[in-house]
Amino acid sequence: MADAEQARVEELEHLVSELRHDLRGAMSPAALIADRLRQSNDPAVQRSGKTIGIVVERVLAILEGTCELVPPRGPGRTGPVIGPGGARQ
Repeated sequence: MADAEQARVEELEHLVSELRHDLRGAMSPAALIADRLRQSNDPAVQRSGKTIGIVVERVLAILEGTCELVPPRGPGRTGPVIGPGGARQ
């Protein structure tokens, strides 16, 4: 892989990693609120909490799915894990 192409792949991997991290952080308050709503005595509020919880779980599942394409960066991992055309190296 050419240096420029490798740098671009590494940049995209970093972007995906940051986006995944930021979205998880943004979903945390929604998950907490959903849990509180589920504990309400009002059935309509409980249903709202359940609905919000389902949406949060779906978003988190999608984020986990991106780990298959772009594994999380960790200690000792260097260089891109995705090669030309999106193939894993």
